[in-house]
Amino acid sequence: MEKPYLEKVDGVSYIEFTLAIYTYRKTKSGEKSRTVTYLPFEAWHTGAETIAKLAKEGTKITVQASAKSFSVNEQEDGINFRVNEFDFCYLDNE
Repeated sequence: MEKPYLEKVDGVSYIEFTLAIYTYRKTKSGEKSRTVTYLPFEAWHTGAETIAKLAKEGTKITVQASAKSFSVNEQEDGINFRVNEFDFCYLDNE
């Protein structure tokens, strides 16, 4: 996770962030390979405030999200994932 930046949209807290999703596979020869997929997420209200307060670059977080499509332009569409629930996998004891 990158460090999210908290914004206000019509007085409501909002953040956008990107998560790196790792997929591991074994090749036929038994070697492990890792593929990284980057997905865009957004969070609102108190969830956005909590994530912005506690998350920093490299934080591991589990999210349950809803996918929402949008048009970038006439030839390109995108998908953004809205966080519904989340849990930090590990927080430092600092």
